[in-house]
Amino acid sequence: MASDTMMTERGILRKERIRMRENDQNGLDAAMIMRMATGYLARYSASTHRLRQVLERRVKRWHDTRKLPHMDASEVASLLDEVVRRLNQIGLLDDTAFAVARTERLVHKGLPRARVRLALAAEGIDPRQAELDAIMVDDEAAQARRFAARKRLGPFRSRSPELYRDKDIRSLIRAGFSPRHAIAVVDGEGNQQE
Repeated sequence: MASDTMMTERGILRKERIRMRENDQNGLDAAMIMRMATGYLARYSASTHRLRQVLERRVKRWHDTRKLPHMDASEVASLLDEVVRRLNQIGLLDDTAFAVARTERLVHKGLPRARVRLALAAEGIDPRQAELDAIMVDDEAAQARRFAARKRLGPFRSRSPELYRDKDIRSLIRAGFSPRHAIAVVDGEGNQQE
């Protein structure tokens, strides 16, 4: 009984390898790029810009591993445009929903407004969208307190926060907070522990 199952699995794997070899000989097409894209989106949330970058890398790697000549850049761009358009149509790729979720996650982490905007710009999203302004917190002091609490800096340290004062201030400044807010949080001015 077990050997029948093994034979069936071997047969399926053999057919899959044959099909993959045939696809390799036929070259890269929109269906194969669509499989790459859906596989990526099944694991990760991505903006259109990020997905295009990933797919461009994967197409290049696909050609490199098979030692095939690279496709013309305009041909690859047209295939990627088609795949991205189809993914937008079926709702698997939505930049606005991605931007809102990413902004909420970064604000919840306690990052300052400027750092959130940089992260969105890196994803190829305009950080000045109206939907995102409603989510972003204007109170930088509150965000600095939230960040310090999450990282256990300043008054949120369990032992002797005064020994680590300068280090904690530098950590907050590196995170993007102004020195004024960093010093205020680390010195415990106006802290309502969350």
